[in-house]
Amino acid sequence: MTVRLVGAGCGGPLWLTIEAKLFLERADHVVYDSLIHPDLLQLAPQECAFHFVGKRGARPGPGQAAINDLLVRLGRAGDEVVRLKGGDPFVFGRGGEEAIALGDAGIPWTYTPGITAALGGLGRAGIPPTHRGVADSVTLATGRKGGAGGADPDLWRPLGAVGGTKAVYMGASSWLQVASLLRGGGMPDDAPCAAVTWGGWGRASRRDFLLGEDPGVLRSPSVIAAGGTAGMRLDGERGVLAGVQVAVVRPSPESWTTARTLEEHGADAYSMPLLRLEEIRRDGESETLASADWIVLTSPRGAPLLPRATDLRRIRAKIAVIGDGTRDALLRTGIRADEVANPATSEALASLLSRVVNRGERVVFFRNEAGSPLPCDAARERGADVADLNAYRMIPSLPPGAESLRELWADRPPDAVAFGSAALANAWATLGLDFPEGAVPVAWGETCGCAVERLFGRKACVMDAPSTDGLLRTLVDITRSREGTR
Repeated sequence: MTVRLVGAGCGGPLWLTIEAKLFLERADHVVYDSLIHPDLLQLAPQECAFHFVGKRGARPGPGQAAINDLLVRLGRAGDEVVRLKGGDPFVFGRGGEEAIALGDAGIPWTYTPGITAALGGLGRAGIPPTHRGVADSVTLATGRKGGAGGADPDLWRPLGAVGGTKAVYMGASSWLQVASLLRGGGMPDDAPCAAVTWGGWGRASRRDFLLGEDPGVLRSPSVIAAGGTAGMRLDGERGVLAGVQVAVVRPSPESWTTARTLEEHGADAYSMPLLRLEEIRRDGESETLASADWIVLTSPRGAPLLPRATDLRRIRAKIAVIGDGTRDALLRTGIRADEVANPATSEALASLLSRVVNRGERVVFFRNEAGSPLPCDAARERGADVADLNAYRMIPSLPPGAESLRELWADRPPDAVAFGSAALANAWATLGLDFPEGAVPVAWGETCGCAVERLFGRKACVMDAPSTDGLLRTLVDITRSREGTR
């Protein structure tokens, strides 16, 4: 019976703290806002309940009193509740109000900090909040009086006489009023200012201006730095995919890990594992596996199911797997693969089996019921006795938080959608998702590329190798090609 007030940070999932990740991984309920990265919800268990309490489009979200009541109700149920907020819960996040409501109700709560926009967002944009000889203080303040519209004269006019860097939260719509009050308090017209929008994300943008200038329309979410270090531009390395938007449509957990790798190179990446695993249990599967000379696994998803299908001590077979990912997943169960097909394609696995399988051997495939026929055909051609043991099926399913993608992509549409298989391209179509206008479809092989063209009427860019490195090279080529046409 604990409610965790958790900061999601102001950037992508890589900025999440280890403690926040641990709490999400064992949550029964996640109560979340608009500005979090939707991939964070994929850290929660599959059976977790999600409660969206932010604003969506032009529609207002629940009031703070309703959110407090929800947290109290969930906390009283005795479950683990994560209240996930963009940035830091206690920096203009109303986390204090929620903590008081929980405390008054006798419900234990904890606080996990997140990287707030005035530090992480400005810093990533090359504006250190403090700098020796330039600003020896930083002031965090809101541009909305009491959380409503308009700036508070009693706050901002005195700040005009204060040195250091002023970081203005929620000030995009009230900036001209804030600037006027700062100038009225003694801050010079030529004081440097910078508005950082989506600070911490790959899509982040920065606009520089002087305090006495009208910067035009400032978009939300923005933090505005005024005075102090606002004029500094520290040019850190942004990565070869800086600002690129990518949807990664791969199975879980590969979709998550691939997206995070792309973020390391500067992209905003979104994990979209559109197929959910459903285990298939059949009578006699343990005996079938025990009788095998070869057991063949065709994806990492089958590996953790193997110990549930049979007593591993009964297995006498050699094991062949597709790719290093399946090899590693199998090793985590305590079993070492005898043969690994690389690259991780059905064609490579078929080629491997045609070399190592002997006539009369019993080959048992433990795999997806919709697996490719190529490896089975290769084993049969060698004269093997083949059994295709369907261990699981993949059901089209949207990940949690998928509804947030439409709004994120309205602001910045994806530059590319990377499909890990033909089945995933089919799942996209089955789920009725629109293909983003202007996005380049990227395929994890020729078979996948043909499916993409058939389903969406667009020629796919087929990667030179079915790997994360191959995807990275393809995205770099797409980015350079677009830059060359501007």
